[in-house]
Amino acid sequence: MILVLSHDAYEQGTDPVISWLLHHKANFLKISIGDLLGAKIPYKVDIDRQDIVVNGISFKDKISVIWHRRFMGEMNHFLNFESVHAANLRGEVRKEIDVFMEYLSTLLKNKKWLTSFQKININKIEALNIAQDCGLIIPKSCIVNNREEALKFWNQHPEGVITKTISGSRGHYIHENDTYVMLTTDMTQDRMEDLPAFFLPTLFQAKVKADFEIRVFYLDKQFFPTAILTPKSARSVDRKMDNNTVSTHFVPYQLPAEIMEKLNVFMEKIGLNTGSIDLMKCQDGSLVFLEVNPVGQYSAESERCNYKIEKSIAEWLIKQDN
Repeated sequence: MILVLSHDAYEQGTDPVISWLLHHKANFLKISIGDLLGAKIPYKVDIDRQDIVVNGISFKDKISVIWHRRFMGEMNHFLNFESVHAANLRGEVRKEIDVFMEYLSTLLKNKKWLTSFQKININKIEALNIAQDCGLIIPKSCIVNNREEALKFWNQHPEGVITKTISGSRGHYIHENDTYVMLTTDMTQDRMEDLPAFFLPTLFQAKVKADFEIRVFYLDKQFFPTAILTPKSARSVDRKMDNNTVSTHFVPYQLPAEIMEKLNVFMEKIGLNTGSIDLMKCQDGSLVFLEVNPVGQYSAESERCNYKIEKSIAEWLIKQDN
């Protein structure tokens, strides 16, 4: 049986795959964090037998493959407390949930996973080093906590410097009628000089002189590369700002065999069998590795390039279950 761990509500990367599982009449069970924490379904964790039983289904005996995608994303709904002790309660409940989930992943560690619990939040700075060790080109990068070093780095790279989160997270904040989102930012001279003398550790990278970006969805040695073409005059520093513009086009792309070989080695070393890889095609013809997202979105590339990635994921899960 296939176990799908994902959102309770609609999730654009998960639900189309489930449609294909239904089409193929696959034997699967979907569970959300809300099912486990929201008193929606009866279940038991049998510690003596080292088993999880949901609706009478033994995971130890029945589950063979697990697809883990954005499972914990809705956990914050269960951490909202209206109490003078709200902060303490959130900390205590979060600790209980974390240990519980860690134990569940341990019980299921011998199953075939498509992104395990342990690999869902990779260290993206370490990933750059691993990519470099695999022979891939990475942007010149540094993490500094002071204006003096930041300005030195900026002066060493006349092509420009950007900054983005170390974790790769894309948090958002709502204030009244406005939403503020953390995006990759172009560091102009004014911005650099306005930096305080000291600040929290911040990632700076030299800008890559690129013709276009390539998003590669990777599935167990299968590559689905998409060139994302936006005129330079309309191109944002953060590509997420360009996805829905009429001037942006998604077209299939053929990766060089040498790059695919290096990416295969990279994914094996970092412990991922799936993920969305971002590359930049430079003006000199080289490809620069930016990052890999273990649970990146792929629906736009799949639809516009007719890749049917959702179908491939469903068929991979079914194959592992047979």
